[in-house]
Amino acid sequence: MNDWQQQVRLLWWSQLIAVAAMEMSEPFWPLFLRQLQGVEPESLALWSALIYGAPLLVAGFAAPVWGRLGDRFGHKPMVLRSMLGLMLTQALLYFSSSLWEVLLYRLLQGALAGIITAALCFATAVAPQERRASVVGRLTAATAAGAIIGPVVGGALVQWLDYRAIFLGGAVICLLLTLLLARRLRHDGGRNRATPEVTSGSATLQGGLPMLVLLLLVILLLQSAKAMPNSFFALFAEQQLGSTPLLTGLLFSAAGFGMMLSASRWGQLFDRLSPATGLALLGAIALTAAACYLAHLHSGWLLLLAVRFAWGVCLGAMLPMVQATLIRLADSGRNGRLIGTAQSCIRFGNLAGVGGGALLMSQWSYTGGFHGATLAYLLAAAVLLLAWSRLTQRVSRQATAGSEGSAR
Repeated sequence: MNDWQQQVRLLWWSQLIAVAAMEMSEPFWPLFLRQLQGVEPESLALWSALIYGAPLLVAGFAAPVWGRLGDRFGHKPMVLRSMLGLMLTQALLYFSSSLWEVLLYRLLQGALAGIITAALCFATAVAPQERRASVVGRLTAATAAGAIIGPVVGGALVQWLDYRAIFLGGAVICLLLTLLLARRLRHDGGRNRATPEVTSGSATLQGGLPMLVLLLLVILLLQSAKAMPNSFFALFAEQQLGSTPLLTGLLFSAAGFGMMLSASRWGQLFDRLSPATGLALLGAIALTAAACYLAHLHSGWLLLLAVRFAWGVCLGAMLPMVQATLIRLADSGRNGRLIGTAQSCIRFGNLAGVGGGALLMSQWSYTGGFHGATLAYLLAAAVLLLAWSRLTQRVSRQATAGSEGSAR
């Protein structure tokens, strides 16, 4: 096994464990907050939304900054910084006693953490150009696996101990991971410091600023569509399908299993495709995801289990492979800046999706929420096809110019 493959494997396991540690608390925020001082029942839902969204908002602004620092000084320090940030904030949450303290520590988590972004920047910096889509797919699979494992472990800790055990366990896990990575992860040398400064984001991507804007818009739309049903899916399953909590959990996790099983395979496929062909395929996959959302409204629980799994297979391709295409089209070494900007779009898309889904659901019930998410996927497919058209025309012009130059 090559050195870069060993490094990616180490990151894969570290990311899986770190994501699982963070996801241990996700289903239980309302229950934990209810135990704190000064919590009124009527304000619990609002505080839960604030606590959930706070790190996403701050991370949306912080991710490009950390990505740029990684380009300059190397991405290993950014990986260690993100792990230490998670360790610190989990330890602080363990000692928190009020809503305002929890909100402050969650904001701090958004500013300091970001292991997914840091790991992705490091892995794509050390991997060969022709294997980067596979690497993105593998790390996406690790994230999906962690998101599946974390709530199960968190539920066991809550049942056997208490809610604070989640934060203590997360802090200990992140500290151990930091020590392991400090010892085993090699420094990538900040190899981009010698690269001349780029004055415009358009200079870092084939196709210039228009292509960059199109791909970032796709990321925003895809994440918005993914997040829209999150605010009401449990209620939809309970009221429309009569689901028990266990069945709702299975339905929710089916997408994660589909994503986990497919992401690496999508990466291997996209490594063999040209960027233009990949964009066309992504457009078709976005249309398939739109069809899956419409099928939610016309399925019993057994069929919906299959639909959710199929949607998860689409998720394994869409966001990861758009990011991989962004990296492949980069014509400079400043992947960290591009990845950080893409991660910002993911965070803002998540916030827009959750808020938009709640608004649509309040106005037009579940039908409005799923139709809104479907529309977001259709818009993403249209933008992907526009990007495919622009890139195809650019490649054609380059080929024509090359043949004319050879003729002369």
